Amino acid sequence: MRKAIVIAFIFLVATVWVFPRNVAFKLTGGLAWINGDDYNRGIAGENTFIRDTAVTMSGAYKTLKSGMNFQLEILTYLGADMGIGFGGGYYRLAHESRVTSSGLQAGVPFNSESTYKPYVSVIPFFVNLHYMKRLASHLNIDIFAGPLFQIAQFSFENPSTTSLLSTDQTVTFTASSTSLGFQGGFGLNYEISSAIALIAEGCYRYGKISDLQGNWAAIGNSASGPINNSSSEYYFWLYDYTLGGTYTRIGFFDNSGPAGNSVTGARKAVLDLSGLTVSAGIKFSF
Repeated sequence: MRKAIVIAFIFLVATVWVFPRNVAFKLTGGLAWINGDDYNRGIAGENTFIRDTAVTMSGAYKTLKSGMNFQLEILTYLGADMGIGFGGGYYRLAHESRVTSSGLQAGVPFNSESTYKPYVSVIPFFVNLHYMKRLASHLNIDIFAGPLFQIAQFSFENPSTTSLLSTDQTVTFTASSTSLGFQGGFGLNYEISSAIALIAEGCYRYGKISDLQGNWAAIGNSASGPINNSSSEYYFWLYDYTLGGTYTRIGFFDNSGPAGNSVTGARKAVLDLSGLTVSAGIKFSF
């Protein structure tokens, strides 16, 4: 798969140099959705685990779903109905959510509050092959597809407090990775003049990042003393935890992963960036 994507990049770039034509610039912005995959599965499991084991629960952790998307594409025409586009952009997702709960541990009642602050920022670069067809006097349809390279950063912050040992701490994790993928979609171009057109388009991106290794830290205080732990070799993990029922959970651990008799099926998590983007903008032709 990766080899095929690289070959497609080289072929499309070479095509532009062989068949140069007129040029257009596209500026678009809108919304991007991602699948989320293991992160969202783990969030659903965390909510269920707290709901089933706590005496009371208020709020819920949110999954990663959508965020703002912007991109620029330089389109070189190869003829009346074909073109090659080179582009890049930026999209980000961030959903802060809080859960408060109370429960019993070894017969001791406790209260806790925990906030999840996930953040995903992605810089995509792409090469599209375009096919354009006139539908009406000022309206064209543009069908496009091509290889995709993405630079992604995943950050997670979890400040929490609990009456157990009067603990107040913040856990952070930050990791970066790259992904090779593919995208395809179509758009409608309404020509205001020969040089300017309004655009509305939808696109589906495919890409995943895995083996997320990054910087982890747990900083805070408790009745037993200060908390100050950190590592640059932690990973994002997904695992099943059994306590009465079995719950899919997420966490950050070293290369050995989570351990214990209650832990099964542990593996390094995958963050699925695949999803739909919907955007609108303007195209300038020269």
